[in-house]
Amino acid sequence: MYGHDAFGAAWRATGGMSTEGAGQARRAISQAEELEARCNRLAILCEAMWTLLRDQLQLTDEQLLDRINEIDLTDGRLDGRVERGSAIVCHSCNRRVARKFAKCMYCGEPLAHDPFA
Repeated sequence: MYGHDAFGAAWRATGGMSTEGAGQARRAISQAEELEARCNRLAILCEAMWTLLRDQLQLTDEQLLDRINEIDLTDGRLDGRVERGSAIVCHSCNRRVARKFAKCMYCGEPLAHDPFA
């Protein structure tokens, strides 16, 4: 999608750039193309998983949308994003502990980490 056309447009818009700037622009375009390819693969994967679940478990699109909204609202905002904090709450002592720890630094209880965080 980006490729040489985007690079050429950027080059013309700036009236040319240094060799270093051109290299940075090429790297940025390459990174954008890689991200786009990864997003496309994830979209295919999500659609495949959903259709398998729907067909095998007789789930509905409405149920999927309800769950998407429920997950979206975990951060308090229905905005298409999930913001996860840097700390989790220990279920034993209810204190906030940094995600990097396997056990609560206050009570020693193993922490339940969200696999998607």
